[in-house]
Amino acid sequence: MLTTDRLETLSLMAAPVVTAYLYTKPSDASQHALTPAHLAWLKTEGRAIAKRLPAEERGAFLGQLNRVEEFLRDHVPHERSLAIFAGPSAWETIPLQMEVRNELHWGKPALGQLLWIVGEHKTYGVLTVDHTGAKFLQYWAGELSPYKEKRFDLDVSEWKKKDLGHVTAMKQSQRSHGTQRDVFEKRVDNRYAHLCIETAQEAAVFCAEKSLSALFLCGPDRLINTVERKLPKSLKQSTVAVDQDIAHLTLPELLKHLEPHIAAWEHKHEAELIAALMNGEGAVVAGLDETLAQLQRGKVRTLVVARGLNPVLHRCAVCGWTDRSADSICPICRGERRDITFEEMLPELIRRQELQIQVVSNGAADSLNGAEGMGAWLGGPKIISAGAGG
Repeated sequence: MLTTDRLETLSLMAAPVVTAYLYTKPSDASQHALTPAHLAWLKTEGRAIAKRLPAEERGAFLGQLNRVEEFLRDHVPHERSLAIFAGPSAWETIPLQMEVRNELHWGKPALGQLLWIVGEHKTYGVLTVDHTGAKFLQYWAGELSPYKEKRFDLDVSEWKKKDLGHVTAMKQSQRSHGTQRDVFEKRVDNRYAHLCIETAQEAAVFCAEKSLSALFLCGPDRLINTVERKLPKSLKQSTVAVDQDIAHLTLPELLKHLEPHIAAWEHKHEAELIAALMNGEGAVVAGLDETLAQLQRGKVRTLVVARGLNPVLHRCAVCGWTDRSADSICPICRGERRDITFEEMLPELIRRQELQIQVVSNGAADSLNGAEGMGAWLGGPKIISAGAGG
């Protein structure tokens, strides 16, 4: 599972490293080729990069590129894409179940596409509850993985002896026996209520530790209502109750049940997020130029970007100021400028400041395109009902 913590670890890799993004899922045409399409592309692109490198760097680059090629020759893809980071003292492979653009870099770890993926695919918590216990799971990018289980152990043997023992005295009425049964059932209900309260407390810790964007709470209504009532107020805003007894399902079956609820929540969340941004709720900025300026001043805490937006910008080689101006000379320090994409500058911005990224798609992206596909909250977003900024 790809997380911001893992991105932070990758960013600390000692340069230079080879970064390769490869779409490894074979098409029908290349499925039986002697050389897979992604490996053929890597060889061609690698030769082109080697020619452009200074002679003193070429050997180190080709050595790491050869490591990547050897790995791919023996690798049987089970993922759609791969991100590979290879350096003299580093080796990381990240399987991804979404399509990436083929890219090859030499130098600092190139994290642009991974940052985009993390911004678009949030991690959610799933909590299923039934009378046997609770299961905590994580959902990310179409994958569901177990986290932990909590068993609901009820030892009712002593209760039964006391409350439902054999009635020997003929004078005891049916009404008395019925009252004792009611007491027993009340004890069972109270015990389940206590276990659900404990589960709510554990769910709050789970969501905080894993920085989860939403919690999907599944189970019979009488159980999940108790859990939901005891969740912290801040977590209730991003909790979706699913009144379905599905804890017994296999992971694939559970995923099939959950994905429509997840898609509906994402659609609602993104729509509310963009509405709040465009309506100026809180300290906001909208539009490419003004958002870029505030980003570079360190004022942005939550950046909202339409999926696929990656404009070519111009950066000063001396002071680093970046904007859309086509001038070859920096307006601030008069240094020379070069082309850079927004995706290339994003990892540096992440490293320098605590910045959250929200990538929106479909109708929300269409709405944001009215502001050139980019906007932001300054100093953190105003909290709205779907948990903006989470």
